[in-house]
Amino acid sequence: MKSVPQFVSALVVAAALTLGGCSPGDAEEADIEPGQSAEIPGGDFDSTDELGDFLIDSIDAVHVHRESESNPDFNHETDVDRLHVEFPSQGQPNTDKKATADAVQAAGSAAFDYEVLMVTGTTDAGTWSYIYGIETVEEVTGNGSVVEADTVWKSADQDFDSVHR
Repeated sequence: MKSVPQFVSALVVAAALTLGGCSPGDAEEADIEPGQSAEIPGGDFDSTDELGDFLIDSIDAVHVHRESESNPDFNHETDVDRLHVEFPSQGQPNTDKKATADAVQAAGSAAFDYEVLMVTGTTDAGTWSYIYGIETVEEVTGNGSVVEADTVWKSADQDFDSVHR
């Protein structure tokens, strides 16, 4: 009969752990479903501020800037003008892919010049970044194409990501 009390104790512990894991804070950190598509801009963006205003609806605390605007030592004749989309990340792969897809889709509607798009997320575990040349952005957003979150990282020209691997 010792096995019945042990079984009941195990059930009580399992139930407590399950219920204890359902705190309101955990819902905020949950990853989204895979298979999301990027948000489609309604028009072109004339500035990084406009692009950032669009992205703030889908990416919390996003910061958008061009290197030529934010780096006082930027040399317009020799330096590559990078469009940076940076945000705090929880390290959730589907959520981060969706944010990257939104950034690439929005960058495809930029009416200002840039040469490279860098999408960067910062987590407690480190920083990850996916880099797209302007040609790649135009290719994946051209002809009215919608960027799919599940494939957006595969389209990157370069990446630095030890967080999701």
